Amino acid sequence: MGLFKKKENDGKSSFKCQYCSMTFDEKERMQRHMRKAHSEKGGGDLPSTNPFGFS
Repeated sequence: MGLFKKKENDGKSSFKCQYCSMTFDEKERMQRHMRKAHSEKGGGDLPSTNPFGFS
């Protein structure tokens, strides 16, 4: 059926994270990854899921 297959990159440019080797099809996804995975405090765009506040 092909519903859950990874889509082929149809000549689109891919964006690579400057800190790790992950690549993304969209620049916005790469920027979100860098903000969440590589920032010091986790980006701040989502509230903490820990209700007690300690790591």
